[in-house]
Amino acid sequence: MVFAIWGRDGTGKSVLADALGRIFCKQGITAIIDTDLTQPTLPARINGKKLNADTSLGKAISGMGADDAAKYLHQHPKVKRLFYAGLTSQDEYLSFELGLDATDAARDFVEHCAILGDTVLLDMSGQRSDPFVPAALSGADKIIIPIMPNVQGVCWFNAVKPLLEAMNAAGRVLPVATMADRQHDLSVVEKAADMRFIAALPYVREFRQDGADAGTTPAATRYAKQVQKIFAMLREVKV
Repeated sequence: MVFAIWGRDGTGKSVLADALGRIFCKQGITAIIDTDLTQPTLPARINGKKLNADTSLGKAISGMGADDAAKYLHQHPKVKRLFYAGLTSQDEYLSFELGLDATDAARDFVEHCAILGDTVLLDMSGQRSDPFVPAALSGADKIIIPIMPNVQGVCWFNAVKPLLEAMNAAGRVLPVATMADRQHDLSVVEKAADMRFIAALPYVREFRQDGADAGTTPAATRYAKQVQKIFAMLREVKV
């Protein structure tokens, strides 16, 4: 199964992807594809593992190896069935000459990862030029969209609705309130955006530095419960 997490930058997509990945990998091989092609992301996601440019996502979608997805999946050093794909610090992706075929290569890469693993989580960047967006919107079984409960969040969601409808993706969208505090009136946001949140993820300060594994505060506990709620909905899709 393929699930995408798509939204604006700074909405906690990567933390949510990591949290869901830790749950899904208990049931089978799980691959998280970090589609941010503007900066190296793997060193932070799998700290302590040696990486090189030959196994970086940039090379895979530049037309040099999308068919051999296995070499670009890096096993988490502490979690046996959790794998990551993304840019390494040695990647020369920005120097590659990419054309429209990058979107096809991205789609092929996702499809090959889905064959290799049981679950694929697309941790989408907020870049409009992200070549994984077409594959995510057209092919993902569910699309989780973290939305901050403010004016910017509502405006962004309303702005992408035509794209979701054009890609026949509107029926697969799962809106999630992110960085929500108790003072937020989520019903007002739901009315303004004409949707219903399936979960509300609180802001957890320690996640900013240490990721989803670090939380011990009440906010982190609430976050974990909401992630379980999202997971339960995604698990219903699996066959």
